[in-house]
Formats: sequence, structure tokens, C-alpha cells
Amino acid sequence: MQQSQTMPNLPKPKAGFSWEAFLSLGFRPFYIAGAAYAAISVPLWVASIFGLVEINGPLEGVLWHSHELIFGFAAVILVGFLFTAVQNWTGRKTPNGLALGGLLALWLAARVLLFVGGGPVGQVLDLLFLPLAAIGIAVPLYQAKNTRNYFTVGLLLVLTVGNGVFHAIALDLINVDPADIFLWSVDVFAIFISVIGGRIIPLFTNGALGGKRAQRNPQLENVIAAGMVLLLVSDIYFGMSYEVATLRAVGMLVLAGLHIVKIGLWRPQMTWGKPILWILPVSYAWIPIALLLRAAALLDAPVDQVLAIHAITVGSIAGMMLAMMTRSALGHSGRPLKPTIVEVAIYYLIVLSAVVRVFGVLLYPQAYFAILAISALCWVGAFGLFTGKYWNIVTRPRIDQ
Repeated sequence: MQQSQTMPNLPKPKAGFSWEAFLSLGFRPFYIAGAAYAAISVPLWVASIFGLVEINGPLEGVLWHSHELIFGFAAVILVGFLFTAVQNWTGRKTPNGLALGGLLALWLAARVLLFVGGGPVGQVLDLLFLPLAAIGIAVPLYQAKNTRNYFTVGLLLVLTVGNGVFHAIALDLINVDPADIFLWSVDVFAIFISVIGGRIIPLFTNGALGGKRAQRNPQLENVIAAGMVLLLVSDIYFGMSYEVATLRAVGMLVLAGLHIVKIGLWRPQMTWGKPILWILPVSYAWIPIALLLRAAALLDAPVDQVLAIHAITVGSIAGMMLAMMTRSALGHSGRPLKPTIVEVAIYYLIVLSAVVRVFGVLLYPQAYFAILAISALCWVGAFGLFTGKYWNIVTRPRIDQ
């Protein structure tokens, strides 16, 4: 009688790169593209400062750096998040497959042409990305009558206008300080973080720790949202000027205080032992820090408003994006939300980049270039680590498929 044999349970071989998986949902191509570009563009900017490389596109010098920070790196990651979130919110498909691949190709072509010089072609391609992305989320939101999140479409259109103004400045069609446009474009991202962060941070905290220890106050959040919109309107009108400085500074101080109360309700001290949780309130906290710095500058303290802008861009925008990129990429790929040493390093590096860029310059302005280099290295380390680890995650099918 033949003895039966049983085969051992061997692990399934990992699937290789899959276009179908890569283009199945917005976070996959856009997170990795944005992270890789963040790791590349900042060194290029620093190298251009030292005369090692030359930016040949229509956006020269600091105009290229500020434009690409918002409308290159940050915009594509925001769109990746919104494509993913809107599909979850509505149960309806956002752009995927060829449509998603086409948007990625459009974004990539614009980045290359705006650096190497492609005449007006690069500008036209760049101007198309945000309105097309807005349509990509507007359709499922409208179909599902998800009026609560219509504001996301409006904010993308505000960014579209800002992008158009940037290019008009580059073409000498209008005479506007690009720093003013950069300022209110940053405000748009701060509004996204304020509203979306107010929803998800206590939700994630309570989901991981159990109970409802992190609290929300809808009335407070509505007041803060209104205040952030008012700040945007004020910055569109006044820009980086010091007009009506005292009144604006008082408004920023009040708004910063409201943000601090909001953070306090989350009881962030509960999250210190869990990096995937504490990075969220820590990143959010850079919003009131930036408001306090701007208020101080408007009240004639020896503080440059540019430091406040970097508090938002490096501390809050980049920090919150890396927090959400790691979390959503792990969750949507079927992996547990347990950070490894790589994720922990990513979080510490981006926080350190912000601290050095803002407070290093504030305390040691004479070491500006050394501080800039240290902050840039931390930035590149954070986004480089994400790109290196998450490439295999976003380009392959879910592990439970």
C-alpha cells in the first residue's frame, strides 16, 4: 500500500512588477513618483545654489524651487491621496488604468520639461494636471452626492489658479511677487491638513489604542476651518506684506491658539510609544507653530516669514504626507500597520529636517548654508527611504490577493 505524502505549506512566490496593480489606485503611482521627486528635486535646488547645475526651464532659480515644491512634489501626492480617499468615501472608482497612467505621464513630462527647458510645452502640460485631477474626484463625489467633501474640488481649483499665476509671472505677463502666490498656495495645503487631519487623527488614535480617548469638537473644527479660509483670503489680498500687520497678527495668534486646543483634545501624549500615530499630531502641530512665527514677524520680532512657510512645507505638509503615505500604502497593500525601523527613521528624519530648517536658521543664521545642507540631507533621507522600501509595495498586487 502506497504511503500518502503531504506537501509542506510553502510561501507563495512574490509577484513581480504589475502594471495592473501599479495603476489600480491613485496612491500607488503618485506616492512613489512624488517621493522620488522630493528626494531628487531638493538636491538639485541646493546644487543650483552652489552653481553645480543649471535650471534651464522657464521657471528660474527660487521660482522653480518654490513652484516644484508645491505644484510638483506636493500636488501629485495630494492627488494620490484624494484619488484613494474619494474612492473610499464614495464607493465609486476614481481614475485608474490608462487614465491614471496618462495623468502620471503628464506630470512626469511637465517635471522634466520645466527643468531642462521645453518652451511652453512643459508649462501647458503642467497647467493641465490639477484641473484634470479635480475632474477625477469631482465626478465620483457628484455621483455619490458626497457634498461634505466638495471642498476638495474647490481647493484643487484654487491651486490651479495659483499654478497659472506662477507661469504667468515666468512669462512676464503679470508683475506679481511669486512669494505671495507661494504663500496662499501653502495655505490651501494647510486647509487640507486642518480639515482632513481633524477627522483622521483622532479616528486613527482611538482605533489603535481602543476607546474614545482622543476627542473631537465639531464646533471648534468649524471655527478653525473658517479661520483658515479667512487666512487664505487675507494672504491672497495682502501676501507677504506688512499691511494691517497688527490686526493680522492678532488673528493668527487666535487661530494658533484654537489649533493648540484642538491638538490637546486628541491627547497626543498617548501616542508617544507608537511612531505611526505620533507622527500625525506632531506634523499637524507645525501649523500653529507657523502661525505663531508669522504673527511674531508681523509684530516686528526678528523672525522672517519665510521660516513660517518652511514650518508648513517641511514640518506639516511633508510630515503629514509621509505619515499618510506609509499608513495608506501599508493598509491598501494588505500589510499590517506596524512600522519597521525604516518607517521610524522616515518619521524622525522629516521632523529633524523641519526643526533644523526652521529653528536652526532662527538660532544660528550665520550658519545658514550648513543648516540648509543638513535639513536637505534629512529630507532626502526621509523620501529616499520611502521610495526605496515602498517601490515593491506599490508596484505589486496586494499580498492577500
